[in-house]
Amino acid sequence: MLSPTELEVEKVSDCILDWPSGPLDQPRSRATFDWKQMKLVLEGDFVVRYKHQIWSLLAKDPDFSRKPWDEYNRDDERRLTFARLKKLVDFKITNDEDVSQPYRLLSFVQAIGQFSWSLIVKRTLSYEYFVYSFKSGKGKPNNDLVDDVINFKGLGALCMTEMAHGSNTKKLQTTATFNPADQTFILNTPSLEATKVWAGVLGQSATHAVVFAQLYTPDGSCHGLHSFMVPVRDTKTFQPFPGITIGDMGEKIGLNGLDNGFMTFNNYIVPKSSLISRNAQVTSEGKYVSQIKDQSKRLGSTLGVLSSGRLFIMLFGVTNIQSALTIAVRYSAVRRQFGPSDGEEIPILDYQSQQWRLIPYIAVSYVLHNLFASFYRDYIVFYLATFHSNGKDKSSMGSEIHALSSCGKAITTWMARDVIQECRECCGGHGYLKAAGFGDLRNDHDANVTYEGDNSVLLQQTSNYLVKLYKEKIEEGHEISSHFGSVNFINSIDDILSSHGSSDTFDDIPKVLEAYRFLVCYLLKSSYFKLLDQTAKLGDSFKARNETQVYYLKNLATVFFESEALNRYQQFLLSFSGPKEINNVLQQLGLLYGLWSIEKHMAILYESGYISVPTSVNMSSSQLKSKPLTDVREAILGLCRQLKDNAVGLVDSYAPPDHILNSSLGASDGKIYENIFAALKNNKGAFGKPDWLQGLINVKSKL
Repeated sequence: MLSPTELEVEKVSDCILDWPSGPLDQPRSRATFDWKQMKLVLEGDFVVRYKHQIWSLLAKDPDFSRKPWDEYNRDDERRLTFARLKKLVDFKITNDEDVSQPYRLLSFVQAIGQFSWSLIVKRTLSYEYFVYSFKSGKGKPNNDLVDDVINFKGLGALCMTEMAHGSNTKKLQTTATFNPADQTFILNTPSLEATKVWAGVLGQSATHAVVFAQLYTPDGSCHGLHSFMVPVRDTKTFQPFPGITIGDMGEKIGLNGLDNGFMTFNNYIVPKSSLISRNAQVTSEGKYVSQIKDQSKRLGSTLGVLSSGRLFIMLFGVTNIQSALTIAVRYSAVRRQFGPSDGEEIPILDYQSQQWRLIPYIAVSYVLHNLFASFYRDYIVFYLATFHSNGKDKSSMGSEIHALSSCGKAITTWMARDVIQECRECCGGHGYLKAAGFGDLRNDHDANVTYEGDNSVLLQQTSNYLVKLYKEKIEEGHEISSHFGSVNFINSIDDILSSHGSSDTFDDIPKVLEAYRFLVCYLLKSSYFKLLDQTAKLGDSFKARNETQVYYLKNLATVFFESEALNRYQQFLLSFSGPKEINNVLQQLGLLYGLWSIEKHMAILYESGYISVPTSVNMSSSQLKSKPLTDVREAILGLCRQLKDNAVGLVDSYAPPDHILNSSLGASDGKIYENIFAALKNNKGAFGKPDWLQGLINVKSKL
């Protein structure tokens, strides 16, 4: 997030166009801030211009033309996605060599993703991930192959997951055995369970794949998981090579424009140069040589190429939150139902229940937007450090990045899942129309919850990191600190736990943040001693962790994420120097996020003694009103009421153009009934008689 000036708005006035006039004019007029300035706060002028450039190109190209009511079968989706992928190459709107704008790639991913998640996932898998993994893994990359992929003369895929193993990568079974006689590796699938599955782009179109397999040398030794560059199809005929079986996985819940595939190997031979590794090689005699002696660290190095995946999925989640809220808030500001007996019907956004269902999620969308931008900056620092810093620095930064991205991916994608569903329900029956946009959004998002790691498993990665730090402090006297500072406050855990809060009130962000840090420390200490107790009882650390997940370690990772999200938002507010009216709204959003999030943990705050517990049920009305939980809930409702008139402006600030959002309910003109009727009369078969009907009419009844 940035601090814009009026001059900056003028600079991008040709890229931030006024919304069309219509029923949303009145709700927009009640906003207390300039939504164009807020857009610059969120994105900055480069991103605004770059997205506008992309969306303008898509608007002019017939391959990207669509309507909310369009229906496609799986083959049509695949064909369109492939054609659009080719157009993205022809547009030449990315420049990987330009590092002066680190947000270029993310802006590209978000801009295309809001149009089609199948398209951008296929693009990133076949291009960004594939090319990066090859370039980063080999000292002398095959530039001809990279050029072919860049110029759309071939497509890449990543093949890691197997039918029986995903998260537990150490147990992957595909083998790559070195043969000194002809200087090759022989790839094999030793069992049905070892079948490679869920490889995006592989199903129908990939010509090459980065395959993860256990590397064996001629002496029978296994040297762990390594990646190999494997040609899988002829680039002219697209037929698989002998020794490989490839198939498409079929229709999925969503993302059906993406061809996920399965693959098995039967003594498939690839040259020695196929091994992708800067840190390990096999000599011509078959001896394994590695710069990293520890196999666990070697595995981390091999998997490092995929570490950015969770970061991208966080972006997917934030983007889907913004799209869903744009539709639901615009619809709610125009849709009228009921009202005073002697007056007109009122917009459903005026109802307290609708505000409570939607406006806290608007706060979430702003806080998570800021968190992602902040975390991405940290990731860039970490990425650059992998080339320049010493091993200790890289290890420390990498551990923190891993912990943050793990809980970040999990909580963000779960949040997006909930936001999409709540927004759909907030739009009533009309929200169930395909033309509303929620169905495709929900189905395409659902994969984010499980790929790149099941969310519950990822939360364990974060809690493991925190418990390890606390254990080192307790048992070895190590100071708790990290390069990016996310855990530094935990070093004062004893002082934080003894404070029991400065008050029972949560009337500003610092007080909420203080309570959150107490929660993290309380759950961390509780989890640590619960693990000790379970280990003593069960005699096994694995079993102990399994028995400590649900109410301890999972909660620990969750509150750590929420605390860090609020902390980074507060840091942004402290440095914000933009217009006062925008600052006021941003402050309200931050406090609403904090209160709405911490309300879910009030039971733990009572349990820990951080806030006082009522001692009697026989209280006066004034005493009841002063209870902390009541105060928090009243504050949430009050902030929702204060932000109600700004709701449309807040979603306008991140809404994409109508041809990208593609929703009859969320169009920027607010003409919801005209747009819904257009969807009704234009949908396939709206006025036609189906062929099967005549057959039913002609059937003679036996009654």
